[in-house]
Amino acid sequence: MAGLLLGDASHHGTSQGVSQRYSQEKPEDGSRWYFSRKEIEEYSPSKQDGVDLKKETYLRKSYCTFLQDLGMRLKV
Repeated sequence: MAGLLLGDASHHGTSQGVSQRYSQEKPEDGSRWYFSRKEIEEYSPSKQDGVDLKKETYLRKSYCTFLQDLGMRLKV
C-alpha cells in the first residue's frame, strides 16, 4: 500500500519510464506522495488506458458518493 501512495509504478504493471516522467522535485528517499494537476492529467493510469478526463472525473465522483453512502448505511 505504501508503494501506491508514493507513486511507485511497479505495482501497476507499467514500465519504468512512466515513473521518470514525473517531476524531478522528488526527494532522494522517495517520500514525495503528491503530484501536480498536470502530472495527474498527463500520466494517470486512466489516461494511459484511454479514459478521458471528463469520464474519469465522473467515475471518481460516483465512487466517492458510493463510498460515502455505504459508510453512512454501515454507520462507520
